[in-house]
Amino acid sequence: MAENTIPLGQAETWRNNWKTSGKAWMAANDFQGFFVPGNDLTQVIGENGQDCRIYVGLTEEGTGGTIKAMMVAVDAEGRDMIDAENDLYIYDYTDPIPPKNDPDSPLN
Repeated sequence: MAENTIPLGQAETWRNNWKTSGKAWMAANDFQGFFVPGNDLTQVIGENGQDCRIYVGLTEEGTGGTIKAMMVAVDAEGRDMIDAENDLYIYDYTDPIPPKNDPDSPLN
């Protein structure tokens, strides 16, 4: 199995948490972006998709969870390439910014 992947059921839970609590979470938390490990990018590109889609999720409902970016490869027809039995995964090892930010960046 590839590194930094999550099962479909966990991704669905995180996505549903975002749908129900995302606006409240954004209002209660300081969020500026995501830090994504290069290994995740390399692996999703290695699945030979046409593009990549990024879904936002929350680890729990309400305002106390952690925001997540879940990446999947996308085929030429625009469909998500999710099939763990065929080595097509959902990638996540993202960290929110802050705290994983560059204090010297002009984007802060």
